[in-house]
Amino acid sequence: MSTARALRPTRKLLPSTYHQTSILHPRRSFLTLPDASKPQVLTAARRLPYHHERLYDLIADVDSYVRFLPYCKVSRVTQWTSQPDTNGRRWPTQADLTAGWGGFEETYTSRLFCVPHLGVVEAISGDARTEIPASELQKQGLSDPGPGSSSSSSSSSSSSSSGRDRGVFKSLVTRWTVSPAEDATRSDRFQHDWSDVRLSIKFQFDNPLYMALSSAVGDKVAPVMVEAFVKQAEQILRDARKDAVNVR
Repeated sequence: MSTARALRPTRKLLPSTYHQTSILHPRRSFLTLPDASKPQVLTAARRLPYHHERLYDLIADVDSYVRFLPYCKVSRVTQWTSQPDTNGRRWPTQADLTAGWGGFEETYTSRLFCVPHLGVVEAISGDARTEIPASELQKQGLSDPGPGSSSSSSSSSSSSSSGRDRGVFKSLVTRWTVSPAEDATRSDRFQHDWSDVRLSIKFQFDNPLYMALSSAVGDKVAPVMVEAFVKQAEQILRDARKDAVNVR
């Protein structure tokens, strides 16, 4: 008669209580914030059948921006160069501007730099500094007084400034450039009247959240502004160009 043996486990049993180690998986954020230390840059360009000097005059007319630029709510020049240039012209050096898009609206004071021989009109706000070389500014009797400055030794005020130099934007640089289309391949005899117009907008918001939200509409801003300028140029310069063609 066999004797029953108690069964013994062949391996050590796990204790009835134990600590469970959980593996944490990173979750994707609903809204990825951009690097706030890097500015966003928007650009657009067009080639137009008008003389570069005529186009430059339109761009330098900052007071008129409110009439044709879609994101410009207010444009008012408050300072001009104290001395006229060799052609007897005084250029704007400061303006109060209100800009808005995608639910954002900001009123600020911009330092303006008009350098006709470079075809550049630059508006600077916040912590930004002009990208125009100091040597080129000196040719126009200009200098960059830097962030927070409301006046320049080369400028005289036509009215008091009511804008704010700092707000939603940490920095904002709007730069228009106009140049003759020297590389144009067009065969028509009025080739020298063609010009290239380029708009560059470099900006940073104080709040990184604004940077993220602006990305939804930011890419549309520069092209829309350039197209608005094209319509303005056509309206003002088209008749003048037709008259020039008839004379020839």
